[in-house]
Amino acid sequence: FDFDVLIARIEARLRFGGSNIIEIDDLIINPEEEKITYKEVDIELKGKPFEVLTHLARHRDQIVSKEQLLDAIWEEPELVTPNVIEVAINQIRQKMDKPLGITTIETVRRRGYRFCFPKEMN
Repeated sequence: FDFDVLIARIEARLRFGGSNIIEIDDLIINPEEEKITYKEVDIELKGKPFEVLTHLARHRDQIVSKEQLLDAIWEEPELVTPNVIEVAINQIRQKMDKPLGITTIETVRRRGYRFCFPKEMN
């Protein structure tokens, strides 16, 4: 077994803060299995967008800045641009919000993002 892979997996677990499943109404986020279910339908969202969604859901109703997201999720945040957060948020909206008719994350201008589910889209 590759030692670097083991270290990366341990660090990923620590970033997730354990395997606590997040349940909010009909939305279930399982960090351990990197799985999202909404009204018993599996949502395909993996990698960094999944980690961003999970972090925001854990800090529900709080404004989380791009810098806080970078520090919490990326191993070397100084090597990536804040644009990667915008890309991840866009992927979440494309794969979850639009097809399901829900809003999971709102942009708080000049401050960051807030997990705001449940909130019906208008």
